[in-house]
Amino acid sequence: MKFVTTSSLGFPRMGPNRELKFALEKYWKGSISQDDLLHVARSVEDAAWALHAGLTKITVGDQYLYDFVLMMTESLGIVPKRFANQPPGIDRLFAMARGIDGAPALSMKKWITSNYHYMVPEYDETSQIHADFSRFLEDCRRGVTALGADCATPVLLGPVSFAYLTKISAPGMSKSTLVVLLLPVYQALMQELVGLGVKEIQIHEPCLVFNDPSITPLLDAAYPAILAPDVTINMVSYMDDVGDANYQWLMSATNGIHVVSLDFTRGDTLALVDKYGATKAIGCGLVDARNVWKFDPAKVLPVLKSLVSKGIAFRIQPSSTLQFLPWTVEREEKLIAENHPAVQVMAFAKEKLDEVVRLAKIAGCMLDGEDSNHLLADYESAWKSFVDSRVTSQSLSVRDRLQAVQLSDFRRSSDYLERRKEQLKGLPPLPTTTIGSFPQTSAIRRVRAAWKKGLLNDSEYQAAMDQQIAYCIGVQETLGLDILVHGEPERTDMVEFFGEQLEGIVFTQHGWVQSFGSRCVRPPVFWNDISRPFPMTTREYKVAQSLTEKPVKGMLTGPITILNWSFPRIDISRREQAFQVALCIRDEIRDLEEAGCIVIQVDEPALREGMPFRETERNEYLGWAVDAFRLSTAGAKSETQIHTHMCYCEFQDCMHAIDRMDTDVNSIENARSDNATLKAFKSIGYTKGFGPGLYDIHSPVVPSKEEIEAKLRSFLTVLDLDQTVVNPDCGLKTRGWPETIAALRNMVDATAVVRKELSTCLPCSM
Repeated sequence: MKFVTTSSLGFPRMGPNRELKFALEKYWKGSISQDDLLHVARSVEDAAWALHAGLTKITVGDQYLYDFVLMMTESLGIVPKRFANQPPGIDRLFAMARGIDGAPALSMKKWITSNYHYMVPEYDETSQIHADFSRFLEDCRRGVTALGADCATPVLLGPVSFAYLTKISAPGMSKSTLVVLLLPVYQALMQELVGLGVKEIQIHEPCLVFNDPSITPLLDAAYPAILAPDVTINMVSYMDDVGDANYQWLMSATNGIHVVSLDFTRGDTLALVDKYGATKAIGCGLVDARNVWKFDPAKVLPVLKSLVSKGIAFRIQPSSTLQFLPWTVEREEKLIAENHPAVQVMAFAKEKLDEVVRLAKIAGCMLDGEDSNHLLADYESAWKSFVDSRVTSQSLSVRDRLQAVQLSDFRRSSDYLERRKEQLKGLPPLPTTTIGSFPQTSAIRRVRAAWKKGLLNDSEYQAAMDQQIAYCIGVQETLGLDILVHGEPERTDMVEFFGEQLEGIVFTQHGWVQSFGSRCVRPPVFWNDISRPFPMTTREYKVAQSLTEKPVKGMLTGPITILNWSFPRIDISRREQAFQVALCIRDEIRDLEEAGCIVIQVDEPALREGMPFRETERNEYLGWAVDAFRLSTAGAKSETQIHTHMCYCEFQDCMHAIDRMDTDVNSIENARSDNATLKAFKSIGYTKGFGPGLYDIHSPVVPSKEEIEAKLRSFLTVLDLDQTVVNPDCGLKTRGWPETIAALRNMVDATAVVRKELSTCLPCSM
């Protein structure tokens, strides 16, 4: 059997038990030292390295304390004016991530097409490059010591992607001039890495998948200019194919790159190899780093055979960093004990590394003309058993219902201008509300833990949650909010809560994945056709509405967000899975209306992140994604006001699709942005209700009443009075009660001031 090189591209950073998450939060509270924090981070990294046995190349220097981009921002010393007085180092990094008094945090955006977030670098008129890579180099040196110079592979975010992702406001500065400024810094850093004795360096240039022709001159400026001799350069891109132009650039003989690592699980990378050939070694991302399923031999083997037949040099690796996956299936004792059908075909990060080694052995057999069936038999058997287990009467009824869907099921019974007259009559101008969740306190978490351990019965748990709902309603009544929420104390996560109540979705015990900073989520796993056996939210709604005369929002998560924030099936289309969930949400809206609910929010923060890069695929996705949302909401009565919420993404390339969703109110994240998004929506003729976020809930800083007044006045220079709704930019579950109450009080008081200024306006009919 011939030897085939294997590489990793990164591993989950939080640890098998979220050790780094808890250490970060303790550090931010001041209960542990920086040395303690770094000790935990390095212990997690040591545990990850131990799982890579058998791989040829293992990444080092990538155990980030917040995110990949922010680490590079801090290491380069590129800080905007508001953080200029902060001393360099970890505390400045956290200040830029979370904000401090008088200095709002950097903007936060979704990472390509994932639910992971990064902090957007800023280069303003005061910014300069003051590079200090000492901690990064120390981490790489540690990796070389632990793994050996032949194996340890430092990871860098490339200068082109860094410049491409940076928000530039400095006069005379552009992405191309920033790349030029970065060249000597990267040159020096590369020399330092070579000095450590490493034999290979990974340079991640994820912007290659954006298919933007403006990237090419940036690439030409950076490569081979920054590269050092006597070291192999592996350029990595992921989450889609890189397109014709970028593939040809990567294969150019003049750019100094030796290995090209590409994603073979998304896009059509194999077609590019077929079309243009490969003059360099290809890192074949055949193991899906963004889903929890084992590789399917029927899908992977034809790709592998094609690569072998071409006679090109290649290595086997995951499709991207494995940070988007939980640590290991071995921790899922409950699913294993239940012998759940899905567990036999699950693979988390640890198991994906094993798959890399297995596929390398299969490739070695192919190269030698040897039989590899002994390496495939258990996989083929597991997949057959799993597929057979999913055919049930419940799954067949779901498919029958989908077949019966009509075009009329996607349309509200009246258009926006007509139904708006029937909705929420009597509210003042600039009605105030929140996005949905209120603080998830330690007391709530203790009650939930006791319930899950069987120490509380269902009635006792519900009574405890009802007390929390009553408190939330009381706070909102006292503050004077106009549209209330029940606060969601019973929900750990906006997707998890619904996933646990839907048939066809399975939940893990320890399947935590980092979303941003210390924030981790536990994505559901779609394993069968999806249905709703009973109402999911009506009980809590009734409790909340019984405590107030003001309208209480029914709070739901939309089908696209549930899909995009889950691990989907790989045997049917995402469209079909989204429509299955949409029918469940449609039924839930009907039950909420029957319970008396007249305003229902169906959140879709993940609509944008699932959008492909190529126009054809993008239009197809937006078509069925919007249809899924409309299928879920179009059955609502005209007098029911439908809200949605979106956050932390770019909207400019999908605004027409958002308009087509036909919501009555759309609340969006806007607190870390200027009014460009509002102006863009206005430019396409968006006239429906709009709730731009007035303050950043991800920062512990409480905005003053005056700051909120100014922000609201600025909104009204773009939006019409009667379409504007006042709200924070996201849910409040991660905040504490004192700061939550203080910020909402300032928001309500600021709104009252602006209302008074506009007292000559007609009352809002929203």
